[in-house]
Amino acid sequence: MNRAWQQIFFLSGACFVISQTLCADFIAYNDFGAPRDRNDFTSRIGITSIELKNDTGSVVKTDKLIDSDTKKTSDVHLKLTVNGTSIGQSQIGSDAPENTDAGEVFGGSVNCQGGTPLPAGKVHFVDISGLDSEKLYELVLYSNTSGGSGAKPILFTLWDVVGFENRSAVVREHITISGQNSRTTRIETLGNDSSARGDVCRYKSIVSGSDGDIRVIIQSPDGGELNALMLREQQPPVLSSKPLVELGEDYAVIRGTIADPAKGLVELRWRESGSMASWKSVELSPEKSGSVVARLDSLPVFVEQEFVFVQRTTDGERASVIKSIRPQKLGLIYSTGFEPAESLAFLPGEIMSQMGPWRVAKGRAEVQGRVVAHGGQAVRTGDCIIEMTLENTEPVLWADAFIQDPGINQKLQIPEGKASSVLFFHDGKLIALDGNGSGGGAFKTIAELLSDRFMRLTIRTDYQSRRFDVWVDGKPVSAELGFKDNSVTSFHGAKRLAGANSYLDDFSLSTWGIDRDSDNDGLNDLDEAKFYGSYPLLADSDRDGASDALEISSGTLPDDASSVFALNIGVTAGGGAKLNIPTLTGLEYTLQRRAMFGQGRWKNISGFENVKGDGSVKSFLETPDGRNYFYRGVIVNRLNP
Repeated sequence: MNRAWQQIFFLSGACFVISQTLCADFIAYNDFGAPRDRNDFTSRIGITSIELKNDTGSVVKTDKLIDSDTKKTSDVHLKLTVNGTSIGQSQIGSDAPENTDAGEVFGGSVNCQGGTPLPAGKVHFVDISGLDSEKLYELVLYSNTSGGSGAKPILFTLWDVVGFENRSAVVREHITISGQNSRTTRIETLGNDSSARGDVCRYKSIVSGSDGDIRVIIQSPDGGELNALMLREQQPPVLSSKPLVELGEDYAVIRGTIADPAKGLVELRWRESGSMASWKSVELSPEKSGSVVARLDSLPVFVEQEFVFVQRTTDGERASVIKSIRPQKLGLIYSTGFEPAESLAFLPGEIMSQMGPWRVAKGRAEVQGRVVAHGGQAVRTGDCIIEMTLENTEPVLWADAFIQDPGINQKLQIPEGKASSVLFFHDGKLIALDGNGSGGGAFKTIAELLSDRFMRLTIRTDYQSRRFDVWVDGKPVSAELGFKDNSVTSFHGAKRLAGANSYLDDFSLSTWGIDRDSDNDGLNDLDEAKFYGSYPLLADSDRDGASDALEISSGTLPDDASSVFALNIGVTAGGGAKLNIPTLTGLEYTLQRRAMFGQGRWKNISGFENVKGDGSVKSFLETPDGRNYFYRGVIVNRLNP
């Protein structure tokens, strides 16, 4: 066994302070509003409501940033582009609250009461140019919305960079991270100026590339405003590139490259995410290239672990960005809903070039949000040929997609080229080719098509037996169909000839099947991995006592033990019971009580029956009548099924 994998010991979590990088010289702040308090070390590049109202297209502002230390104009340019018209959006809110992330970054430097309005449903841009391609940068953005109701999420996506780390602090329901290499940060800006919030979007270790440019794409589906920006240089980190992770059901192999091995000894430390447990550690011996590798065995299945590389230098310990892993059997090979916050960001508009594994071989396809199966976007594939290319050697694979297509009226013809399964959307019918293995076969009608809704099409392909089965809307419709060409021995991709006004959404390739419920929790394996984030081999993926199926029906997250449907009961000064119940939009709730534990009927509490959820915690104050009661919250039905 490798020596580096044997020297494992424990460290006290209390004495380990993680600091990714040291700050360097250049630092600049920008105020996107029209502040009452001005100073000579903050840039003021912003757009007003009046400017947006007077323009029907885009408003662009650009200028050089001020170096906050020298108070002189730098060579770094900031360009702000806002699209659409701002009607009725306020520019005045509260300043960045103290003792929060926003307060620590912008307090005393930027007056965040003002902001640039972000029109609803539009995409906006912050472009920064003139950066040194040899240096690392940190970028922080702050956005808040005061007053109003409903959700006001803002999505920041970092683009046109060689490397970066997203260091935004994830807070449930307030800030999430997603997208390619975690490049997208979603912040709920309504109430973000409260003393309990002050969330920021934070990117570190940004490498701009040779052009010295970076771009932040801003999406504002329900409006909002942009308040402040901070940009500063950083010293080099411990790692010269992102670590690579290979996961198994109970192990992880982690590889990294140390930027400067001569600076000191290197360790890999890990522990369960979110815990205060002691860090485990293994000492690593970098090769001449700086490469290191460690294998962590006997990890708990589907329990999130965090790890960090630490280098002991003469100036103290320096650490890489903390990363998270979740050991598991990986069965979901590829999945996309064509959303902007995915690993490969799909932005609205025509698909002009290769998008990951996708390309339009003929005709036109576009990412749009008018007709979707799930989420906010789907691909309109009318009158085109769209191809997906991906190599995989698994002997049995499940291809799953949601398609809306009334079918074409052309004469049925067997397509040229090698193929395993062939299906046609033809004149209101789904037709499969039962192949003979040598390029021919017989056509077979297997389902009727509906032109006004999406159909879920699932294909199980067995490359060993040269057979495929078809499911429609989760139900089997045809089995043991023959390959068109038996010379096809593995998956190489998919091609779709789409008719007019057809749509594609939620495509996936997996070894998890729609015909199996391996953990007997009432959810099929494919849906658990693809849609719910739970583990198909554990009935209670997060081990919180509630089954995955129960959590899905309750609207809680089956992979997060802190996400539970629970009634909180407090007592008022007058002896009354204050009942607090978390709610989700799309569900209705009723409170019930009974006098005896385990006996008697539950009775609805008058005043809290069929209450519509909206994402907030609903409260109910019950007047005391001298008796004790047991209470429970009940989800009575789903809205808009």
